[in-house]
Amino acid sequence: MEPEVRRILGKDLAAYLELLRAKMAYAEELYGVKINYVPLVTEGEIVVLDGNDGKIKWLRTKRPLTPREFEALADRIRKNLESGFVETLLSMNMSCVNVPGE
Repeated sequence: MEPEVRRILGKDLAAYLELLRAKMAYAEELYGVKINYVPLVTEGEIVVLDGNDGKIKWLRTKRPLTPREFEALADRIRKNLESGFVETLLSMNMSCVNVPGE
């Protein structure tokens, strides 16, 4: 995780973002479906965590957030992570996958 993400979100939430990347990789192994992005902010312009490189990006342009943009959105990202909203979005995607036996 990039140093400014650790500085702005704190060590615990930055570590949680790494855990989300691991969950994305696990879903790929288990279900065979690649999950490239997990939404972090869904109101207005969508901001995602890129599972491939771990960067936080604008979904529309795939451009990483600048430090200034990240600082402006940090409270919304923190709120969505702490409330379980991001985890819910990730688990909703996994439940849409047909697993063996279905």
